[in-house]
Amino acid sequence: MEQFRPLFETPSPDIQNFVRGIKGEITPKQPLMCEYLVDDCLMKPILEGFLGREWVEKSDKTEYMGGQMSFSKEDIDVMNRWLDNQIAFWHGMGYDFVRVEVSTPLPAVSLVTRDTAAGNTDHNRAWQGLDEGPIGSWEDFERYPWPEVSDESFYIHEYICSHLPEGMGFTSCHAGGVYEHVSRLMGYTGLCMALYDAPDLVKAVADRVGGIIQKYNEGLLGFGPLFAIFQGDDFGYNTQTLIAPDHIREYFLPWHKVFAKQAHDAGKLYFLHSCGKLDDIIEELIDDVGIDGKHSFQDNVLPVGAYKERWGGRIALLGGIDVHKLATFAPADLRRYVRDTIDECAAGGRFAVGAGNSVPSYIPLENYLTLIDEARRPV
Repeated sequence: MEQFRPLFETPSPDIQNFVRGIKGEITPKQPLMCEYLVDDCLMKPILEGFLGREWVEKSDKTEYMGGQMSFSKEDIDVMNRWLDNQIAFWHGMGYDFVRVEVSTPLPAVSLVTRDTAAGNTDHNRAWQGLDEGPIGSWEDFERYPWPEVSDESFYIHEYICSHLPEGMGFTSCHAGGVYEHVSRLMGYTGLCMALYDAPDLVKAVADRVGGIIQKYNEGLLGFGPLFAIFQGDDFGYNTQTLIAPDHIREYFLPWHKVFAKQAHDAGKLYFLHSCGKLDDIIEELIDDVGIDGKHSFQDNVLPVGAYKERWGGRIALLGGIDVHKLATFAPADLRRYVRDTIDECAAGGRFAVGAGNSVPSYIPLENYLTLIDEARRPV
């Protein structure tokens, strides 16, 4: 493996420079960097091997589909040390911000299996199946244990914001967007049927989830270091949207418009992570919803360079390095690909380089470090 230790010397985060670059007010001299999520499988060797920290297992984390976290007072020390590691990782890797996401508990049906990534086989991976979820009728809707947003929902946000290194910002969201939660609660098949058989129920579930996230955002936006809400809501796959664009416009985009307005009224940015081919709704996302930046790009759908050419003058493009290439390219080839992407997208600002989606457990550590190393070279 290459010697990457210089990556971790004297980080100098500058969230104001990041925001100005993302808005297109400047072209940063060094590429901006952005990640949505980085798996523990990569965090752990970096924290232990490069940053000299002790790894803390999230033994106090309870996961549903969506990243909920609950903890008890007697385990607060474990939680704090885990959060210290989160801050140390984002700071040590040279990012201008810390990103975490947590949501209120909206348990739904999920499939779980053992992770097959090397070095991570003692952990599980969860994903949504196609089966029906816990809400398929009005009776289910009334019986469902809808969560409440409370001060306890924001412990980790408060801790991180009060322990940020000088110059760093913070970004977060309610893990899982309105569409994602509705498709989990009703099941993808159940949602598709209900869009025609019970549209009032779909609207009721969407509005209940949207109201929870709206309330959650009110709490988030009270944190001064938070510069953006970075919401995820996967609307698409390789060839089109997961449900008809008109249904997305009717039930889900109005809530994202609410969330974007919340952020803008508070002087913050609104970023959207959404996978897949979104050509049918991208104009509404930009002009009506008012997103400031889009995340999630796949070269087999539309490379980030093509997004830059079409929409880069109107929104920021976040990430862009195809995950398949990040996982499979030899480091030297990956370095050239990252540099080509930066050269294609960095001019005029409104671009931050990083993985096109997340950095999952199967990404080779050397490849992730190669991405970071190349991103730290001047534009």
